Amino acid sequence: MRRYAAAFALLVSLPLLAYAAWSATQVYRQQRDAVAAVQTAQADAAAARIQQFLRTIELQLAWLTALPWTEDGAPQRRLDALRALRQTPAIADIALIDGQGRERVAESRLELGRIDSMADRSASPAYSGAREARGAYYGDVRFHKGSEPFMTIAVAGPGDEAGVAIAEVSLKHIWDVVSPIRIGDEGIVYVVDPAGRLIAHPDINLVLQNTDLSRVLQVFEAQQRAGPGTPPAVPMAGTGGAPVLASSVVLAPPGWRVIIEQGLNEADALMWANVRGALWVAAASLLAALLAALWSAWRIARPVRALALGAERIGAGQLSHRIALHSGDELKQLGARFNAMAAELQASYDNLGQQVEERTRELSDANRAKSRLLAAASHDLRQPLHALNLMVAQWRLDPDAAERLRLGQRVEQAIASINALFDGLLDVSKLDAGVVRPQLAPFPIQRLLDRMDVAHSAAARAKGLELRIRPSDAWVASDAVLLERILGNLVGNAVRYTRSGAILVGCRHVHAGLRIAVWDTGIGIAPGQQARIFDEFYRLETEDSAFDGGLGLGLSIVARLAELLGHRVDVRSAPGRGSCFAVTVPLATRQMHPPAPMMEPRIDTLRGRRVLVIDNNDQVLESTARLLEGWGCRVRAEHGAPDDWSGQVDDVDLLLIDMCLNNGDDGVSAVSRLRRVIGRDVPALIMTGDVTLATRECITASGLPMLEKPVSALSLRSALTRLLQRD
Repeated sequence: MRRYAAAFALLVSLPLLAYAAWSATQVYRQQRDAVAAVQTAQADAAAARIQQFLRTIELQLAWLTALPWTEDGAPQRRLDALRALRQTPAIADIALIDGQGRERVAESRLELGRIDSMADRSASPAYSGAREARGAYYGDVRFHKGSEPFMTIAVAGPGDEAGVAIAEVSLKHIWDVVSPIRIGDEGIVYVVDPAGRLIAHPDINLVLQNTDLSRVLQVFEAQQRAGPGTPPAVPMAGTGGAPVLASSVVLAPPGWRVIIEQGLNEADALMWANVRGALWVAAASLLAALLAALWSAWRIARPVRALALGAERIGAGQLSHRIALHSGDELKQLGARFNAMAAELQASYDNLGQQVEERTRELSDANRAKSRLLAAASHDLRQPLHALNLMVAQWRLDPDAAERLRLGQRVEQAIASINALFDGLLDVSKLDAGVVRPQLAPFPIQRLLDRMDVAHSAAARAKGLELRIRPSDAWVASDAVLLERILGNLVGNAVRYTRSGAILVGCRHVHAGLRIAVWDTGIGIAPGQQARIFDEFYRLETEDSAFDGGLGLGLSIVARLAELLGHRVDVRSAPGRGSCFAVTVPLATRQMHPPAPMMEPRIDTLRGRRVLVIDNNDQVLESTARLLEGWGCRVRAEHGAPDDWSGQVDDVDLLLIDMCLNNGDDGVSAVSRLRRVIGRDVPALIMTGDVTLATRECITASGLPMLEKPVSALSLRSALTRLLQRD
């Protein structure tokens, strides 16, 4: 909680501190600007009074030069000069010069006056300066005997004959102007000339000492060079050496600088008072924020601690523990979620025994199903194999040709039974592996009905049954191969479980689908068994021969394929009255150009063809070679595929290769090597007894056709014929 409170307090205090600093800076600037404004106003007022002082002297001198000179005008002008001395105490000496630059009158407070001395004063800077300025001339400040400041002021009269009045003015009298001005308790006004010499100051002694303040002028000149954005008041060392805040204005003419300085502590006193007030407000706000942060942290941390403690207890197995929060916010909702989770876990643990029992029962059922599979497969494979052994022995002993023909037919039946068993097991394994993917397409249902007739009519006639298949011109949308497997299982079961009578296959339109039904007059199914006939390994007991038995996978495969295709399967049956199995398939639009039906393979296509057969099983290799030779092929049989076939396979028309060869070799690699040696893509067929997903994907990726063992002679001949016709 302490870290959370510290973080929260930091987040709250940083903006407050930043605002306090900003506020103090603003107060500082505003106060400095206010002090500068007061100082500037006072300096302007002092400058105006000094300007008025100088203007008064200018007017006195201008009055003395208002009239042109005459030969007898000197006495009168002397009286005017004496009057000016009397009226203006700051004037120490007065000289009146005529238009030719001759001195006509000279009066002084310290020396005897002169009249018509006719001294040439035309070279005087005051005379020439006033004449050139056509007005007032201000000379440089000089200190009489190194103490009292004086300045020459000359005024030229109107016209060339009026002459010039020159006065020596004591600047000590400006003290009367600057001494009354006060800014606060310590602020003063003083004046310096352009050379930096002090000419007026409340402390007259500094003036009389000819104090040099050129350093002060340098500060203000640097301020002017800095530009308009520079603060008007600048801190510096004052005339007394203490730090001051000073402002100035220039008096033009005569170019003097009026300076106001105020002690820095006094100038900033109000500012520091305002800053202290702002800091106190900021401190109070910060304290309030810290208290609020601590309170908020405590308010938030308490339910968080309760959540952590509750989660720890629940994690330790105390599922009955519940977190009690009353904050009324998201934390309360989170606590409710924790409580709900604990309740669910408690319920889950309470049901754990039942779940374990259910899983154990499921595993036991799976083990029993595997045991039934092995037992059924062992029994149903042993029966035809046992019969095959007996029939082979009988074949050797019986020389009668008719009997041998009958034995051959029974051998074919036994082999067909074994193939059917393997097909059922293979279908189940494919469905369990998830490798069966339906390819939906529109096709005429009559094509499948014709195949049902071809595939099952012989078996039905052998049992004395009549197989009737009603034609239909409907088109359906399904996977033709998988739907054929469904119908084949239904018709095969009807033949297997029907002892006498007939089997009917017909179609009826229902809503947007086609219902394909298989009726039989067999033994029927009791109502108690109808719910189980679609389970794996479930078989109805019959009195037929063992060859007509099975693993009990047919209807299970039907149900799983129908579910995969999205078709509905239903059954109606009664014991002793037969059964009706039906599958409902979506209808499809009739195609204008249906694909041509598959042509029956012709034996002539294989006659004379050169076939290379490669297998690692000698019995399979020999029987395959003899079968191909019986079809008229020229066969070359090889046990395994050597690495080097150079010069040995140039005359091959067809490759028939097993997938699993010796030394880890495989049929796909062998086909690739042989095609490189031959120099062309010779038609090739892969046969395999390995039905794992990896093997199927490997063969499919190669693009080679594949047959899964066991392969009937008809299937093999059809596949080879199609390959040769395609080439």
